[in-house]
Amino acid sequence: MPGIFKKLNASDVKITPFEAHKQYNTVDLASIGASTSSLFWSNHNKSKFSDGSKKYYQLDKLYYRNYIQERAHRLELDDATYTTQERRLYKSASLLSLSQKTFGSEVQPESFTLGVTKGGITYNIQDDGFGNLFDSNIGKNNFPNEDNRVLYIAPTQAFKKEDLYIDNNTGNRIVNVEKTGSSLVYNNTVYDDSYFQNIVTYNNVTFNRSNETGFTPNTGLIGNYRIAHPGGAATSNSPYEDASYITIENKSYLNFNDDDFAISWYFEFRNNDIFERTWTNNANAEGDYLLTKEGAQSSPPLGSEAGGAFSTKASGALAITSTPANPAFPYRVRLFAPAGESASLEFSRFDGDTASKVTAVIFRRLTDKGTNAHILLQKKGSTLEIYKNGVLLNSATDNTSKPCQNNADVLIYNKRSPNGTYYNASSTWEFGWEITQLMMYNKSLSSAEIINVSQSVTGTPNVGNIFYDNGFAVLTHPKYMNLFSGGTLNSLSYKNTHLITENEFQCTMNENEFEFTTNNSARKISKGEDIADFATGSNFKPYVTTIGLYDDNANLLVVGKLAQPVRASSETNTTFVIRYDT
Repeated sequence: MPGIFKKLNASDVKITPFEAHKQYNTVDLASIGASTSSLFWSNHNKSKFSDGSKKYYQLDKLYYRNYIQERAHRLELDDATYTTQERRLYKSASLLSLSQKTFGSEVQPESFTLGVTKGGITYNIQDDGFGNLFDSNIGKNNFPNEDNRVLYIAPTQAFKKEDLYIDNNTGNRIVNVEKTGSSLVYNNTVYDDSYFQNIVTYNNVTFNRSNETGFTPNTGLIGNYRIAHPGGAATSNSPYEDASYITIENKSYLNFNDDDFAISWYFEFRNNDIFERTWTNNANAEGDYLLTKEGAQSSPPLGSEAGGAFSTKASGALAITSTPANPAFPYRVRLFAPAGESASLEFSRFDGDTASKVTAVIFRRLTDKGTNAHILLQKKGSTLEIYKNGVLLNSATDNTSKPCQNNADVLIYNKRSPNGTYYNASSTWEFGWEITQLMMYNKSLSSAEIINVSQSVTGTPNVGNIFYDNGFAVLTHPKYMNLFSGGTLNSLSYKNTHLITENEFQCTMNENEFEFTTNNSARKISKGEDIADFATGSNFKPYVTTIGLYDDNANLLVVGKLAQPVRASSETNTTFVIRYDT
């Protein structure tokens, strides 16, 4: 029978966590321990990084670098639809850092709002509950779903290849840089920026920063990079007549047989002397190939053919070969600029017997030179359409009736012949235009979606991310990445999440337990051992006034004081419930 101590069982303990939320509304960041920072990438050696570049590097390493590959490889089964959160980090970023004293264990999802004014424009930023930030002035509806974007070449990381003389991993200058001719070009195989992770090979291209002003409406392609192609007739300074192109490895989902699909990109029509001189002298009747999927396909090595006449020991027997592809193709995009003042775009399909196409004038030399434009092509049912800046320019009937598919790779800035060679029309007009933000969707887009995509640059409503557990809000979109630099904070609101745990202990005193009092007034002599006579009778029952909870080492952890003394019972069990929060 216990006298003072009694061990509790697991069934006597109940622990219940719950969340409490506190609202914050302020523009005084110092009052809540918050701060803003402007971050930017640097190709210098890390020892020479500025504070902004150090923070950029840390942010990139923690949250953005190889995000798509790493998250897919981890097989995060608790969040299998990981495309709900977009993470793409461009050259600069704006960071808002909250104090943990205010956000607690996390910022409550869908509670964060931010208002900033810059350049006379007020931007109202809000989180969507999935870690994305969007501009509430634009909204997040009427955008195509990320799952439908089967190809995306921004290219997001192009800024790291702007200066090809610098090794961006070390920041050191490349001493013996590899050149082709007298020009420095980029050659590499990488993944695209979509969640489909298409294999993209760059052949003799360069990346240039886009103009600060741009297409209609005047939102520009600020902070974005366009893909430049040396192209043109071969010379000693530009030996890339047919060797400047981009290859996307063939995938079945890039064929769009009889299904609806859309192709979107931004044009930059350059404003330079070369363009002006060559424009009026260009009489190329075949046009410039911008996008094709036709000609030749990659085939297995000859030595892999069962019973074949080629020995695997023979030189080249294990090399990938090139064979003619099915002559049908799902899409071909060409540009025509005959001598004159306008240029046309042609969007065509071919099923092996029947060809269908639609054309539209997309550029006028005197009015459009030096501007940007968004172009969208799509097959919608039996109709082919061409849009510029969200406006339908022309449409035509798709008369193809048989499969329009093949196993050829997708090519940008070039065409592949059936014999495997690469070919373009050597048009000098190709000096005058470059593309960026190439996207393909496995669906047709609605009018509202086309307008939103044409104005968004990135094709999504997301302009950044909020990391709820860490209290970081990051603006990464090319149009929003520098918002804190020179911008004025108008509002900031969010709810924190404070985890509170309710601990409940049921302390049961069975009948005839704890019948011995420890009160000094029940002793004959204060602090003595002998019990006074009045406390030795059978009618004497002690009263409970205090309950203490101890650990296994007899350390007092919790003290519970009763509002009034409770007499111990010799007939029934008595249970005391102690609750406290941590």
